[in-house]
Amino acid sequence: MKKILFISLLLTLFIFSNFSNAVVTNSSLYSNVRVYVFYNEENEVYNEEKNYLDKNVNIGKEYINTNENEELYSKVKDALKIRNNKFPITVIGSTYFTGYNEEIQNKINEAIDAYDKAENYSDIVDKIKDNEDVKDAIKQNNQIYKQSDISNIIIISLLIIFGIIFIICIVRFILKNK
Repeated sequence: MKKILFISLLLTLFIFSNFSNAVVTNSSLYSNVRVYVFYNEENEVYNEEKNYLDKNVNIGKEYINTNENEELYSKVKDALKIRNNKFPITVIGSTYFTGYNEEIQNKINEAIDAYDKAENYSDIVDKIKDNEDVKDAIKQNNQIYKQSDISNIIIISLLIIFGIIFIICIVRFILKNK
């Protein structure tokens, strides 16, 4: 029984360590993905995001002032169907995030990770700058980021299963030693 308990503990720790690495990525490892941040001068949170992204030197990034580049901002909003005007608006592939906080920072990392691993990632903002049609590229990118969500669900499910096994082993161990 002690062996089963020990093995369950090791498996649980292994899965938790891999899960935390999958969810919170080290963005400085990426080079294929470009992050676009649309902002306006009135937004105070923009500087926090800019500071965070600037620490990740290997990520392509572009900061676009919406007051100075209204046409591009309007085209990106229309193409991605962005209805919220909460700044900053961060665009990665065809995924966008409005506002900025720790939760959004983690989602940005997840999106960078998903697009970086994809073979068929399309830079939507770059295509819009070149006046290319982006409908098919958006559909393709949406499949990439959804796959990332599915893999996280599988990891969470495995964590729950191993957690239940671990708890059962502990309860059996306690009851056996009474």
